[in-house]
Amino acid sequence: MALLVAPEDLLTLESVWTPERSRILLEIARAGLPYSERPQSLNWNWRAKAQHLRLVPASGFAVVCDDEWQGAMLTKSGTHFSQLGEDHGKPLVYIDFLEVAPWNWTIPGIGQTRKYGLIGPHLFERAVRQSWDEGFGGRVGLHALPQSVPFYGGACWMTPLGPDVDFENLTYFELSRDNAERILERHL
Repeated sequence: MALLVAPEDLLTLESVWTPERSRILLEIARAGLPYSERPQSLNWNWRAKAQHLRLVPASGFAVVCDDEWQGAMLTKSGTHFSQLGEDHGKPLVYIDFLEVAPWNWTIPGIGQTRKYGLIGPHLFERAVRQSWDEGFGGRVGLHALPQSVPFYGGACWMTPLGPDVDFENLTYFELSRDNAERILERHL
């Protein structure tokens, strides 16, 4: 179950994840992994992201298991609008950041397998539920890091709308109302 988080929770999360990120970065350097094989969220800092939760349209969610932060997500509600078909121009929930804990990253080059799976899909489903609860019909949008493109286009049934030149050329994705209903039905 995804828990609602406050800014101070993200400070705690970052204090726990930072040493693990440092360990992973050291192992990656020792293994000489190319940049393309490094987790693209390796340099994220949730402490810096905590300020986002002070904004009215922002919400934060996390998954905690075994008293450890396993993943976190920040969303914005009603600040972005759909570009898809019949829902064009209607508000959606925008996923600003979604990340699983460093020990849940699979990094073959250093022999690391994830501790827990399905954290990302669970957080994504929470964003869909938020959209549904807020009357947005399950519509969700996000810009994906290149390593995450297959996940959002495949497991999350999102529609890629191409690179966004105004957002570091990251691929912009949206979840349609129909696919949102499919996601919510499969997890009822």
